[in-house]
Amino acid sequence: MRALRFHGRRDVRLDEIPEPEPAGDQVKIAVTAAGICGSDLHEYRGGPISIPTTDPHPLTGEVAPLTLGHEFEGKVVAVGPRVREIAVGDRVAVNAAIWCGECPPCRAGHTNICTKIGFHGVSGEGGAFADFDITRERNVHRLPEAIPDGIGALLEPLATGIHAVAQGRVSAGDMVLVQGGGVIGLCIALAAREAGAEQVVLTEPSAARRAAAKRFGATITMNPLAGSVVEFIGDITDGLGVQAAFDAAAAPSTLDTAVACTGAAGTVVNVAAWEKPVPFDPTTLLYRETAVVGSLAYTSADFDTAVRIGAARGADLASMVTTTITLDEAAGTFARLGEDIGDDIKVLVRPNRYP
Repeated sequence: MRALRFHGRRDVRLDEIPEPEPAGDQVKIAVTAAGICGSDLHEYRGGPISIPTTDPHPLTGEVAPLTLGHEFEGKVVAVGPRVREIAVGDRVAVNAAIWCGECPPCRAGHTNICTKIGFHGVSGEGGAFADFDITRERNVHRLPEAIPDGIGALLEPLATGIHAVAQGRVSAGDMVLVQGGGVIGLCIALAAREAGAEQVVLTEPSAARRAAAKRFGATITMNPLAGSVVEFIGDITDGLGVQAAFDAAAAPSTLDTAVACTGAAGTVVNVAAWEKPVPFDPTTLLYRETAVVGSLAYTSADFDTAVRIGAARGADLASMVTTTITLDEAAGTFARLGEDIGDDIKVLVRPNRYP
């Protein structure tokens, strides 16, 4: 079968590899849609960041070349002998996390920060930029009929946004700041509104993405290149700042901006994957006791919430898909996006045989 594999920085190739067959608790999925994620592009441009290239991943035992793709949906075509709940013919989306289930974070329910954490399509155990993929039953979420074709591939980033909003302790009536109008920023805006945020300010240079943000619940949008975000937030909050600020941009100044815009006892959430370290002055946290936290992926419960929201907001989620390509076009599309993502929000890959 065809599989788009990471061989090294700026080197992804559509290879021919053996078609996988399920064993044990594994589920085999005919991939119908898979999204190109910002983290995929970070690996392509600046990697390897998380992809193992010399030392095998502790849970998968694999190194590059590895098949990419972790945001996906498909139809179950075979199951292993220990699969109990998922059946052939089910439409499913997949939680991409790979966790051990034994370490203290896992035992506490924080499987997304397992001490050996890995990710499907990044660390091994398959990848969704392929004709077929395999994952464990515990990672599979059945899709209701209310979720349109292709939208299941968008539930993974939505779950990421849901988890980030929980990390930001967003509650009813809050005003929040989201920096970055890509897929994750849009999903954070949507999740924040679902959590009861009254105002969502989203900053993004692209006019097309700012327009999309309005569909995803942003009440105010701003071009951060046209003025000071810190001054703007100060003006609209009478200097009090927002209750939570999310960095989904990873631009040189966005972390400092997030801290400066956050009010007393507020929370800054870093959701972005940074290709390089940036300087940071921790003294800026003192006088307002600002908390700075990270947010990595999601738990199974977050994914369940994403399925529920996806069933109600499928049309809105679908609007983030700006380009649909075939698997044969994927390597060239990585090269294009690696140079300039432009106004693209979500590029969806569909294997040719499953149009």
